[in-house]
Amino acid sequence: MSKLIVFEGIDGSGKSTLSTMVLNSLVERNFPIVKFNEPTNFETGLRIRQFLRKEISLTREEQIELFLLDRKDSLEKNVYPNLKKGNHVILDRYFYSMAAYQSDETISPEQILEMNLEREYPKPDLVIYLDINPEISLMRTKRRNTNEHFENLETLNKVRAAYEKIIPKSALRLDATLPQSKLKELCISCIIQ
Repeated sequence: MSKLIVFEGIDGSGKSTLSTMVLNSLVERNFPIVKFNEPTNFETGLRIRQFLRKEISLTREEQIELFLLDRKDSLEKNVYPNLKKGNHVILDRYFYSMAAYQSDETISPEQILEMNLEREYPKPDLVIYLDINPEISLMRTKRRNTNEHFENLETLNKVRAAYEKIIPKSALRLDATLPQSKLKELCISCIIQ
């Protein structure tokens, strides 16, 4: 049975690098698996990326609605067709990211999670959460030289605290400072079991 596998973590946790390493390793073993990112490369996702790069401004409500629309595109155009074909699907970010990053004092991460579930967006079969101290993650993001919207210590601390409220107990929680090879093997053994 095909699985929806989601990699989560704050910026600089290494989830994009790790999810790609896991994908490549499983593809080499002829394991039927594909990987997609959220935000997507569809029109909705491109607008989100403009916001993240500080090219456009969006209210909190506009951010949430855009993420919900982008997720609909992601599921309909990427995830569901591949699951139907028998492929396992890795998503680099999913609704846990949205809940952690878009929440604030006016809307809780739990409320944002509920918005996704109300739209019947599926819960993943496996959540892989890379936990890291925000100070370390910020050092990593500074090396990338991206200066995105959420890349500051105060925000990353808030996001990490929000993740702690919503990451499922069943998630594979990993210390993001472990060697990448060790993290990769832990992920693979969990995916193929």
